[in-house]
Amino acid sequence: MNNTDTIAAPITPLVKSPVITIRISGSNALKVYSLMEKGGKSINISDIKPNYVSLYRFNIKSENLHDDVLSVYFKAPHSFTGEDVVEISFHGNPLLVNAAFTEIYKLGIRHAEGGEFSKRAFLNGKIDLTQAESIQELISAKSIEGVNSAYNQLQGSLRFELDNIKDILLKMKAVMEAKIDFPDEDTVDEEIEILKNHCKNVLSKIDGLILSYKSYRNANRGLEIVIAGKPNVGKSSLMNAFLKEERAIVSDIAGTTRDFIKESLYIGGIPVHLTDTAGIRSSSENIEQIGIDRSRQKIETADIILLLLDISAPLTDEDYSILEDTKNSNRIIIGNKVDITDNKFYDKADIYISAKENINIEKLVEILREKTSAHDNETKSNAAAITERHHTILLDIKEIIKKINNSLGIYPIDMLCIDLERAINLLSEITGDNYTEKVLDIVFSSFCIGK
Repeated sequence: MNNTDTIAAPITPLVKSPVITIRISGSNALKVYSLMEKGGKSINISDIKPNYVSLYRFNIKSENLHDDVLSVYFKAPHSFTGEDVVEISFHGNPLLVNAAFTEIYKLGIRHAEGGEFSKRAFLNGKIDLTQAESIQELISAKSIEGVNSAYNQLQGSLRFELDNIKDILLKMKAVMEAKIDFPDEDTVDEEIEILKNHCKNVLSKIDGLILSYKSYRNANRGLEIVIAGKPNVGKSSLMNAFLKEERAIVSDIAGTTRDFIKESLYIGGIPVHLTDTAGIRSSSENIEQIGIDRSRQKIETADIILLLLDISAPLTDEDYSILEDTKNSNRIIIGNKVDITDNKFYDKADIYISAKENINIEKLVEILREKTSAHDNETKSNAAAITERHHTILLDIKEIIKKINNSLGIYPIDMLCIDLERAINLLSEITGDNYTEKVLDIVFSSFCIGK
């Protein structure tokens, strides 16, 4: 990839639509105006005003085609990429735009690779690496919370937090280097106390960012919600009631669901993955037992458990076993089959419903909406869209700082200073102040053309 080439690509989908917009970036971007005219006259480049939208006729001579287009010129360095940028909006026919690209490429302009506009913005100092990543996160976010987090990161919220951490690390480095240059036994305890306080502060800030990562992951990955209970308590009926369609097989025969069934939906604006599990019971049938074992695994890893009980009959040992196993879990206890009994054999449920007759299902959805919001609020942070890359590096930094904190007063300060320098360098990898081509390839490889 040559970063000095002038590049072009569509920045809207290249499909039939009202408008298709393309972007040209680089030192030769203004050459594209040689393909346009205004009022039957060719365009004098010196007359083009930056940041003004103008109407032109775009000529595609090879196909004898024309289109009336809107174009705007962003003069370097006041553009997204930091280079001269021209954006042109065509009528939304891909045939027309592809023909226009053919003419543009004849000017010595090449097609942009995926993420190349954003990469140039980073290399030209318009955005840091976390902001570049936030563009992709903003586009791919699966919830409103995810959109907000990505936007905050684009505005520099993560950079702000990381700069605060870096400032503390640099203060630690200054204390350590002063100790190395001017050793004084009388101040050892005081300096160790200062460094330990700095370590505590850094660890607290990193833990906050890790919580932000968990919140962002939940907002985009979705919460895992599992419907659990013994066989034939109405789990599949409840699944169908949520989905408003017969996705799961409903039968009076115990053990009908032999494996879990998973569907995705939104509750309270949060994506959730709803799983109907095989009924939990002792089984001598190998195939059913495999499904039961997988159900137990799903229950153990669930964010929220919908524990279903049949209140039309006395609870069994299987019911009590599931109640005991999930007592420390984030669960909603649901008494089912109120349509066939007035006598509740279990009076400690959070809600009573009939999955079959759709009684109180909306109330259950409301409880679940509150539960998902509460779960999200436990780790909710609008600080930033912490990605897996950030999270991995933050964990490495955390371990280094914990090691330094535990080693103060035990190991020589110059050894700890080396560890501290490594933590500072790792922090710079997140923002891109310290980067390699491999890191850039990893970050921008997921970007689509035009970003």
